[in-house]
Amino acid sequence: MKFYRAFSLSLTSLMYLLDHSGPSVIYRFLTVVILFIVAYLFTLCYQRYRSNPRTLMLAISLELAAIIGLTLYTGGYDSPFRLYVLNPLLIAAGSLSFYFGWSLLLGYIGVFVAFCYLFLNSANLSFTEAVLENGNLFLALVLTVIVMQMVNRLKRQREEADARTNETMEHIKSLYHIVETSSQHDFMNIGQVITDYVVKLTKLDKALFWFAKKSGEPAPQSRQTGWQQEEERFLFYELEKNEHEWRLQREPVFKSLPGLGDFLLMPVRMSTRFVGMIGVKLEAAEGLEGRRWYIQQLMFLSELSAIILERHELGVIENRLIVTNEQNRIADEMHDSVSQSLFGIVYATHSLKQTWRKMADAELEEQIELIHDSATKVAKELRITIYSLSSKKSGGSTWLSMVRSHLNSLSRLNDVEINLQITGDDFSLPYPYHKALFRIISEATGNAIRHGAARCVEVELSLKPKWIRLSISDDGVGFDTDLIWTESEDNTGGLGMKNMQYLTQSLGGDFQLSSNENAGTRILISIPVGVAELKNA
Repeated sequence: MKFYRAFSLSLTSLMYLLDHSGPSVIYRFLTVVILFIVAYLFTLCYQRYRSNPRTLMLAISLELAAIIGLTLYTGGYDSPFRLYVLNPLLIAAGSLSFYFGWSLLLGYIGVFVAFCYLFLNSANLSFTEAVLENGNLFLALVLTVIVMQMVNRLKRQREEADARTNETMEHIKSLYHIVETSSQHDFMNIGQVITDYVVKLTKLDKALFWFAKKSGEPAPQSRQTGWQQEEERFLFYELEKNEHEWRLQREPVFKSLPGLGDFLLMPVRMSTRFVGMIGVKLEAAEGLEGRRWYIQQLMFLSELSAIILERHELGVIENRLIVTNEQNRIADEMHDSVSQSLFGIVYATHSLKQTWRKMADAELEEQIELIHDSATKVAKELRITIYSLSSKKSGGSTWLSMVRSHLNSLSRLNDVEINLQITGDDFSLPYPYHKALFRIISEATGNAIRHGAARCVEVELSLKPKWIRLSISDDGVGFDTDLIWTESEDNTGGLGMKNMQYLTQSLGGDFQLSSNENAGTRILISIPVGVAELKNA
């Protein structure tokens, strides 16, 4: 804007200076100098108050009035500053409302023609002739405003689309983290998680995830967001009545359910079977563009849900295979080494029991020594087998080493100091705790670096038989904690914090957050060991 304003003013001023008619060159030069100073002040005003529409309107109106006065003062119809009016018009059309831009343009044309007709009409032109005489100028101004308002509209649409896309991506990342860290017990409530995020993404009031009946294993429960409990049964009853129709659907469908209203429903299909339907209740005022947006969101969530469910089922099968293979491997290890040696000891002691009365003392002592050596050998083989099965004892990769490796990589990649202090041992810690703690540590340190611009992060982890305590503090810019929780409720921010809080609470723990602007952030987490197992039992 600064370059364009300076360039256009320079051209019009040069034309004014090169015109030999009118005032003297010195007088015109002083006029141009004053004009540049005033234009510079208006440019600073536009930059400073670009987010304040009322002040911007007032400044643009004042500059337009000044340009009208300058144009009349320097020749009226023949003034080289006639086209400089494009500067405030472009700002008005590109930054302010549609009506203000056109009001400004029509006001300029009316005032300019009226003053020129009344005071500078040396050729005695009629009002219509005066308008037609400058028709090209007015047409250029009209076309400029039209084009600029079109560009401004496209810009706003792009900004809205970008904001909506960024918000959608934040919700999707949050959804992925929640699903990724869900236990088997929490996974049965996956429908509730999906419907909550359907409401967040579409900004509608009511959403549902209906699961079709599954033979064999229990399916997750059908869930909804926005309906009363007594309405829920009627809602899912109506969906079950049309189950045969839903199984044949592969595209989004608009459906009116009696007594419930109009719905947009999207089938969820895994590669091997039909899962159910995701849907939203439509509002009567929704237009075609809004419905297209809903279709896009439901299609994406349908595919994401199918992937999540299929991945979970594959994970369950994989875990079963891993357990079975590990049981077989341990059985083979025991059979090939320990079992054979134990059989020899049992056989030797049985034989000794039958014959020890007939044996000499030296021979009996020799037999007992042989059994002792065999038992010692079995104990050694058993110890070797246990060490080979334990990553802690065999020196293999442990969970704590993976945490250290992740934080070291994060530190090197971002040139940030991350200090990790660990008290206790994670050897007996169940897998869900490993998974949740890693997510929390990763999320918190990542937030400190990305959003907090921290240069130093302190991570303290205390692992005790009955309690886990985690403290993560940084020297970053900090934030208003009340504001971030409010933004999270409005679906505009704070999703990372909500994820960490959810993970902590899913294990029966307590999540505390403290932060102030320019004073860093600290997260304190306490988790009792064993509560999650009781919850999932």
